Amino acid sequence: MTTSAKSVFVFGVYLTGMGATLLLVPNLFLSLIGVPATSEVWIRLSGILLMALSVYYIVAARHNLNVIFKVTAYIRCTIIFYFGAFVWLQWMAPALLPFALLDFAGGAWTYFAMKKEGVW
Repeated sequence: MTTSAKSVFVFGVYLTGMGATLLLVPNLFLSLIGVPATSEVWIRLSGILLMALSVYYIVAARHNLNVIFKVTAYIRCTIIFYFGAFVWLQWMAPALLPFALLDFAGGAWTYFAMKKEGVW
């Protein structure tokens, strides 16, 4: 597995874990970021969606799908700008910014790995 594929695989595993947490114990996650507990289904639906999305990342990594790697590198590097705007607009808690930083770091890892591999 190439370094860029590993970076996407790791992101897929991360999404699987985050999705499972939101699906199975959502209020644990919410309490960690300072958001009130909820019994509404939206948080669990978010978990299912993250787990479904994680499958695409894991499959793309296992099959070395460079086109997916490029797209995800761009997208994951933009998340920090959206989260920053949402915090600035007071639409979400600043406690979620570290997750945007993880997305950015992962996207940068994929980008630089692809550059080094000569496939960017």
